[in-house]
Amino acid sequence: MSKKRIIQILFAIVAAEIICIAAICSRDSRAELVSDVTVRDIEPQAVLYTIHRGHYENIGSEINRLYEIADAKGISTTGPVSTGYLNNPQLHAPEHWLVEIRIPVCSDAIKLAGTLGWMTDIKLLPPMKVAAAVKPEGQDNPETVIYSLYSWINEHNFRIVGNMWQTVLCKQTDDYSQMITEFIIPIQSLDPSIR
Repeated sequence: MSKKRIIQILFAIVAAEIICIAAICSRDSRAELVSDVTVRDIEPQAVLYTIHRGHYENIGSEINRLYEIADAKGISTTGPVSTGYLNNPQLHAPEHWLVEIRIPVCSDAIKLAGTLGWMTDIKLLPPMKVAAAVKPEGQDNPETVIYSLYSWINEHNFRIVGNMWQTVLCKQTDDYSQMITEFIIPIQSLDPSIR
């Protein structure tokens, strides 16, 4: 066998091993991301909310305003801030983005519904089943977490029945990469025997 032929065979073997290793690594990393998805039931929840129009980066003052309203009205907050787009930021200019900001509040606050002003109110969210995945501290781009979450939902025979929400699970900072956040998507099983 010629030296050239031996080199070609060795190259083919090494290339095949690289392809197999890449496939295994790809599968393992995807499995690792997907394993971080959890499904849980959320109880009905009263929330103080407002609608922000404009770039997502400018919602800090709206969050502060919601907490000021809660303090002024004696409303007890009971959980972390959640945000979610009401329209698709890929299809609209930033000045037209609509973001709903929610803060969970005590259930007796529902009596103030309709009294808090323009685009701000209290509402009762219904119970729901959700799929959730966490963006860890140190990750500045949540795309892999979001992709994993949507992939998991599709692969596990669920359908999406509401907008995706992001909840801050740690103290807020100006550096998104240092924040731990959870992405939550309301889901419903496509299998009628599963509720």
